[in-house]
Amino acid sequence: MRRRHILAGAMLAPLARPALAQQTWPARPVRLVMPGAPGGNPDILARLWSVKLSERLGQAVPVENRPGASGIIGTEGAMNSAPDGYTMLFGYNQLVTLNRLLFRRLPYDPERMTRVALMSDTPYVMLLHSSIPATTIPELVAWCRANPGRLAHGTGGPGTFSHLTGELLQRAAGIETLHVPHRATPRNELISGQVQLAVEPMALALTLTQMPNATVRAIALTGDRPEALMPGLPLMKDYYPGFVVTAFHGVWGPPGMAREIVDAMAAAIAGVAQDPWLKERMETQLGTRVIGTGPETLAEAMKRDLALWAPVVQEKGITLD
Repeated sequence: MRRRHILAGAMLAPLARPALAQQTWPARPVRLVMPGAPGGNPDILARLWSVKLSERLGQAVPVENRPGASGIIGTEGAMNSAPDGYTMLFGYNQLVTLNRLLFRRLPYDPERMTRVALMSDTPYVMLLHSSIPATTIPELVAWCRANPGRLAHGTGGPGTFSHLTGELLQRAAGIETLHVPHRATPRNELISGQVQLAVEPMALALTLTQMPNATVRAIALTGDRPEALMPGLPLMKDYYPGFVVTAFHGVWGPPGMAREIVDAMAAAIAGVAQDPWLKERMETQLGTRVIGTGPETLAEAMKRDLALWAPVVQEKGITLD
């Protein structure tokens, strides 16, 4: 009889572990590694999410900045952490799709990263200096064809979203522009007209186009839907089908993180996504759409992003090593 009870307990033990793990996690702070510099758009978003996730989980959710090497340093550190749910990555496209296209070797495998949740996405805006006599994409394309190589496209550096979006425009429209890389955003050079084209996130685009005596105009959105913050601005996909570029943000865990922890964190993120305080700051002030869905949609976003950028990177021979 005693042996029968022991066997029954052994059979029930695996079934009890997920419930136990879900009840006891999180028992201490959950660290979000952010592989970008403080004050950047991803960093601001991570900190907004962390405020509400801390309330939801009943534990602190501190954001730890670990910038460097196109986000590789911070991502590698997060992925080498114990898969216990207490260190996760607040990441974005660059880390999980672009880096694998731009670098021959990475110290982490994006396919082995544990998908947790798709949190938000930010559309980019095509910005043009007023010295260029164009107010629409067709007019810009016509000007570029008449003046090949004269339009200076300022970017945050080779392999960045702003650079690759410009390359996508050249590929789609059959035009030639001059790439002018910078260490950071070329906002000052665009204002002064040293560069004439830039592709920037919504928040910066609003600042540049709405400042007094603005010299910068917005001519198109790269997202998949119109934006209330820039009413009437057309979409790039209306001119070139499939031209949809957004920076998506999500949470990943180290390889091997338990599914019950994934589900618990995804549920917390989904709950926070309904919070009016978060929506006001992200959507109304930063032009970033709150999503808050689980690992399956995060995996789909990664797949779409790879399909978009692989042909551009391969055809142009863009590499960072």
